[in-house]
Amino acid sequence: MNVQVLKAPLSRRNLKSQPRILLPVLALILLMPAVNLTARAQSGLAQLQGTIRDASGRVVPGARILLRDTRTGLSRRGISNRVGQYSFPSLAPDPYALQVTAQGFRAARRQFTLEVNQHLLLDVPLAVHSMTVQTVVVGRSAVLRTASASLGEVIEPKMVRDLPLNGGHLLDLALLAPGVHGGSGAQTGTANPLYWRPEQNSALVAGGARDNANVYLLDGATDTDPTFGTLTLSPAVDAVREFKVQTGSYSAEFGGGGGAQINMITRSGSNRWHGDIYEYLRNSALDARTWNDVGGRAPGKTPHLAQNQFGGSLGGPIQSNRTFFFVNLEGFRLGQDIVNFDTVPTLAERRGNFSQSGHQIYDPSSTYKNPNYNPNQPVSSANPQYLRNQFSGNIIPRQDINPVSAAVLQYVPLPNMAQSGPDSNNYYDVRGQTDNSNQATIRIDHNFRGGNLLMGRYSIEHETDFVPQNLPGFGINDNNQAQNFTVSYTRILSSSSVDRIWVAMSRLSMHRYSQDNFGANLVQQLGIQGVGYGGYGAYGLPYFNLQGYTGFGDSFAATPVQDWDTVAQIGDIWNYQLGRHSLKIGGDYRRFFWPMWGFFENRGYYQFTNGFTTRTLTNDGTGSAFASYLLGLPVVKQVQQGVPSMDLLQWYGDAFIQDDWRMNSRTTLDLGLRYEYMSPLWDTEHEGSNLEFINGKSFAFIGGQSGMPAGLMYANKLNFAPRFGFTRQVGWGMVLRGSFGIFFTPVDMNTWCDQRHNPPEVFQVGQQSDNFTPSLNGYNFAPAVLGKTPFNFSAFTPHSPAQQYHQWSLSLQKRLGRNTVLEIGYTGAR
Repeated sequence: MNVQVLKAPLSRRNLKSQPRILLPVLALILLMPAVNLTARAQSGLAQLQGTIRDASGRVVPGARILLRDTRTGLSRRGISNRVGQYSFPSLAPDPYALQVTAQGFRAARRQFTLEVNQHLLLDVPLAVHSMTVQTVVVGRSAVLRTASASLGEVIEPKMVRDLPLNGGHLLDLALLAPGVHGGSGAQTGTANPLYWRPEQNSALVAGGARDNANVYLLDGATDTDPTFGTLTLSPAVDAVREFKVQTGSYSAEFGGGGGAQINMITRSGSNRWHGDIYEYLRNSALDARTWNDVGGRAPGKTPHLAQNQFGGSLGGPIQSNRTFFFVNLEGFRLGQDIVNFDTVPTLAERRGNFSQSGHQIYDPSSTYKNPNYNPNQPVSSANPQYLRNQFSGNIIPRQDINPVSAAVLQYVPLPNMAQSGPDSNNYYDVRGQTDNSNQATIRIDHNFRGGNLLMGRYSIEHETDFVPQNLPGFGINDNNQAQNFTVSYTRILSSSSVDRIWVAMSRLSMHRYSQDNFGANLVQQLGIQGVGYGGYGAYGLPYFNLQGYTGFGDSFAATPVQDWDTVAQIGDIWNYQLGRHSLKIGGDYRRFFWPMWGFFENRGYYQFTNGFTTRTLTNDGTGSAFASYLLGLPVVKQVQQGVPSMDLLQWYGDAFIQDDWRMNSRTTLDLGLRYEYMSPLWDTEHEGSNLEFINGKSFAFIGGQSGMPAGLMYANKLNFAPRFGFTRQVGWGMVLRGSFGIFFTPVDMNTWCDQRHNPPEVFQVGQQSDNFTPSLNGYNFAPAVLGKTPFNFSAFTPHSPAQQYHQWSLSLQKRLGRNTVLEIGYTGAR
């Protein structure tokens, strides 16, 4: 493939062509009442709404309402409007006391607890002519969802506090929500080298969506890493009050994915001092023997395990009823033996002697035509076209053994177990894995007079891990740090209008490197030419993949690699009660900064099969991949020449309007419209390349040149996501709920990483031989030359459509006693 390299620099005009896509957003905003357009309106706070009526059922306008947070003393006041309705949005998930007074009526009081992101309908009837205050306690668990059609589950404080968790991983509790189960892929933290975070599994499948379709929020602010749609910072269980897992049918207030919206709310201080110190322990002294120990194949000893999770928290008042603080510190230490049964070559095989190996090996240089070959029959082991002579005594002559192959074997251990046959497990591999982390959270809350509230929180988590891979001497280290910062301000504009604005930052720094990256220059010592890019930090051994044997060498993918994923956010939600309509209007602006560098196959990758040492050049059961290795005959060899680096930038813009219309005392409609825009990633420092297909032919282009997009693809500008839901109280303690919504799931930003491996800055040189006729000899590579060197080229379509996720649901809730609600429902998606 020939790529024309254009040297014209990226123009500011190409990089800053964002305002064109703002026209649909502005058109949407012009249809709304006055609103602050700023950020992803996903506060996670609760809302209280209801109607004040008299004994005959007629509405009572002008009733005075006092709402008080009994934990912090924060008070807010309201007045029922002309249709008797009131609304208190943006409420913390806390216990509350509500008092309603009106001239000529007896005062009424309600006590209840709000959950995270709960929309509670609480109608209050007033009786006439009495000075007695009537107090009613509203149960927490048995409240029917009469105001929202969204699906999900609130993980309450008692569940967070009391349920056992191995390692204290908070997201494990999300599996308690209906329709949520564990997933796989990069989100597991150990499946993709570009997201290497052992003990930080965020692979969840919700409602049939993909693992990357989930959105994670911490105190309503973003806690999602866009590279793979993963959780950035996992707060300590002791730092979390409760969280909600919405699995679908959520309102237009929420977006960014068609899976689950997981909103975690941290603990805050109160008027009472509270604190704790804790330590959880697991160790091998209390564990049973593993199945690997059965039958005497391994030493009769339980593999080492020592896991400690320890920490403490403290919260209380700085000034009673005004200012509060909360702080949590936690450490995690895990050391455990990882046991594997590997296959390594014997001492005789290393010397080329396969007489006792069970492998019959044949000399590839002795290939000759089979005189009995029948051209009218297909080629097979019974009708081979070519034949080879067996090595004399089934031994490779010493002079035929490649010196690099022989030198590399010093890094491969000898068998320590008897093998029962060729290519059988003959090495008992037990090595220690360590996973350590420390984290801290500090939060300050301040109540202003009149009900205004200011909150600030900062959380930081640092992880260091070592995971053994391949054979002893080879493993993976990581050094990661996650941070999350949020400041929010809730302002009472009037008895019917509340505004909440916040700024936030979420950052994840990941550094992954091989065990040998900072050691000796092994490639230079071996004398391999054309590999070894990256300098001191990228030292190590090439990776050798042998059919039937355990691979050896340092990991070839993302060693080393470092990136800094940073999302800056500013957000606003404006709530307004207009008659029977409870309006929410907001928007979103986020900025994603992604500098990164990494190495892939820079030390070389070599793959070997038995095909070159077979008798008939077919899969006839003869030959040995290790024999092909000793001869220096790989079937595949690859190297990345150059150092890929990038400095990517991206921005997101969302806007929404949501109307919760209480048509009457039994029926509520949820009507919403959301607009989402995601710009392509563009590199501010380096040239990126991609392919465009025109009339069936491919054309390579440089981003930002010749009229092509700087972000290598065109943005989708019409991502409108309507939402509809209804709730209907049908009597007998039952509520019918239904919904339909369109959701847009962003692609993994890692897609753009592949483009950094393309010319003109990086060459992915790949060479492949026929599986039975060797054409590659040795381990060297010639320097890549543009226009003359075959290389791999990564590409994606510049006109990729947005990923849409349509979902609908219908469910029926039935109250069963005071503390139980039964729900039966159906959810569909495509």
